[in-house]
Amino acid sequence: MEKEKRESVRARIAKELYTYCGFWIAVSTLPVLALSYVVVRLSKHLWIKLLSNRYPHLEFIRTDTVRSLLDTQRNQGIINVLLCIKGSCNKEQIRNELTQHVIDRRDKDGDLMFPRLRQCLVSHWGNYAWDTNVSFRPDNHFIVSNAIYRGRPVSDANIQDYVSEIVSKYFPSDQPPWQYIVIPCVSTEPKYYILVRVHHMLLSGTKSINIGDLLLIEQLKPEERTANYEQLSPLNKLFPTPKVLPELLGKLNESLSNVWNEFISEYDPVENPKASKSMPGAFHVAGLILISAASAFRELRKKKLNDRAEPTFLTAASFFSAVQRELKRRNLTVPRLIFSPVVTADPRKWPRLTIKAALTTARTFIKLPFRIKDELTAIMELKSTGNVQQTQTLTWRYAKLVQMFTYATLEAWRCAVEVYRAPAELWIDTVGADDGKRHLLQTVSLCGRKVVSWSRPIPRVSIERARQALGVSSTDIALFAATDAMRAFFHSLQSEAPDCVLTTARAAPEEFLFTFAEGDGKQYKKAHTGGMVCLSLPIGATPRRIASVISEACNRQRALSGAWALQTRCGVLTRSVPSPLARLTLNLLSRRYAVSYAEINAPPDARTRTTLWGQTVDHIIYWRPPQANISMSLTVIQYADTVRLAVMTDARLSPSHNVPANRWPIAVEQLVTKIEQEIARIAAQPEISLEEIPQTVKTEGEETNTYIAQPYTS
Repeated sequence: MEKEKRESVRARIAKELYTYCGFWIAVSTLPVLALSYVVVRLSKHLWIKLLSNRYPHLEFIRTDTVRSLLDTQRNQGIINVLLCIKGSCNKEQIRNELTQHVIDRRDKDGDLMFPRLRQCLVSHWGNYAWDTNVSFRPDNHFIVSNAIYRGRPVSDANIQDYVSEIVSKYFPSDQPPWQYIVIPCVSTEPKYYILVRVHHMLLSGTKSINIGDLLLIEQLKPEERTANYEQLSPLNKLFPTPKVLPELLGKLNESLSNVWNEFISEYDPVENPKASKSMPGAFHVAGLILISAASAFRELRKKKLNDRAEPTFLTAASFFSAVQRELKRRNLTVPRLIFSPVVTADPRKWPRLTIKAALTTARTFIKLPFRIKDELTAIMELKSTGNVQQTQTLTWRYAKLVQMFTYATLEAWRCAVEVYRAPAELWIDTVGADDGKRHLLQTVSLCGRKVVSWSRPIPRVSIERARQALGVSSTDIALFAATDAMRAFFHSLQSEAPDCVLTTARAAPEEFLFTFAEGDGKQYKKAHTGGMVCLSLPIGATPRRIASVISEACNRQRALSGAWALQTRCGVLTRSVPSPLARLTLNLLSRRYAVSYAEINAPPDARTRTTLWGQTVDHIIYWRPPQANISMSLTVIQYADTVRLAVMTDARLSPSHNVPANRWPIAVEQLVTKIEQEIARIAAQPEISLEEIPQTVKTEGEETNTYIAQPYTS
């Protein structure tokens, strides 16, 4: 026992030393990153300017994203979404909605809202650019399929093979990179499919479009899409949002604004003409200079925001010129500036100021005991009841602010601890998680073309029953089934299943897919672009073991999640690191993390959606394209009352790419069945004591796995 305790202490000391060294190594690289940011920004600006002069008919894209860095001619980032719509297919009605809502849509200035849909995406010297000198024909992008696949009509039996064949094809290089394909389907009930394919560059940058615009689905009201269902998935809570710090900053901002407005109303002649009737003193002149500088800066910033077409830069000359104009408006001339110290030091004011200071001191001395008594009473009231009745005290005025400052300090301290531990944990969870053993998904030679499949639907109520019975989340159930599906995938290729699979995981709400770009759509999408975690998923583990892995990763990798969210929203990393180095690093990491997992979550009471032309969307499938060395992408989509798994892999893995999609619902159903059998067995023995209730059940591939947390009652 003593030996184990000493080893535990040594391990903790070694861990703290490792964390300490990792933090200071990261801090030592900050000057290099700052210099790299300046060099990258400057060189990128000069390079784009050179290319723009060389190709004046092209509009080069100035900002890089992770996907644009990983793009190659063979491995393009093409987003694919499949809609299954109930009802008969009216091609002209669909074409009219697409034309009015997307292709010919205009903004408030009368310009095309999505001009990129008419432009061709080209690449010169490693940089993407938009070519506006191309002829745009809508018929090249709105495609009605003949619904014949290998001599047979497209039906539910072969729709997956037909869609997979379309997805495996590249876009024509001389056309804008998007397609809207209507696929008629032979079925007992009237329905058809719509496959939306769009290059990721159309979804980012200026004049970009949201994927929801192309889906043409009716929008929810703002109050309907703010439902709080994030607690159902741990991937939606990757990093805690500060609560007290923003509130404290807002309070301080409000207080400073009030003080500034009072200062302006008293000393600014523009706001208060009485302030200019007398000669200003030295302090008054200093205030006028400060007010003029603030007004000049505000005007220059406003001008810069309004003239985005012709960007202007803030220079010292323009700033001083603006300050001079503001001083002239306030009638602050050179003579007034020179005589201001004389006005301040006027001897005629000294007797009055002396008497006033003496009276103020005497009044304060007399009131001091009563003020102290009131403050002590207010402090006791605050301590006992939490409220202060003495409104004339400093405690009443600043107690809430002090409390907020205390909580904000604790919150900032927790953030500082996360930042301190982040470098070491980031290294351990990304590089150190690799055990050196390689499996098929890490060693396969990729061709770049993609194939897809998707599972049959699973009722959400089944996953909910399993979630409640085991005391885990729906994400844990879905990932448990995904690991079982990957094991079946390895077996189908006569390959040994690894002990664990390194996976990246993230989640997003369903409105991330459906929201339009118009209005606050882009801001909503950006605000709900979450972070990412790296998971080491054990193959064949129980849902509780999966839950433990996810919980530990989410707690340890908050800094990684925050950094990835900042990169997605602001491009922090790609602007700070040279693109060759960033590309090399991402390729190396994606060789380790060869599987990508994502979730599209919906509220528990989600309903089926309707299209803009009034038909019901039966289900939706969304594929995130794996890039770099990622060979498999898994996406769990919650829609209405069903859940599906969408699989996209490299074409080299075909036809085994169908195995995970076929195995995933079976794994979920087997888990639910075993849980219900165990609950029924326990319910059939009402006299049994709690100590005699068995807590393990047999599962395929494992000896015993703990499943039952508590009886589930429907």
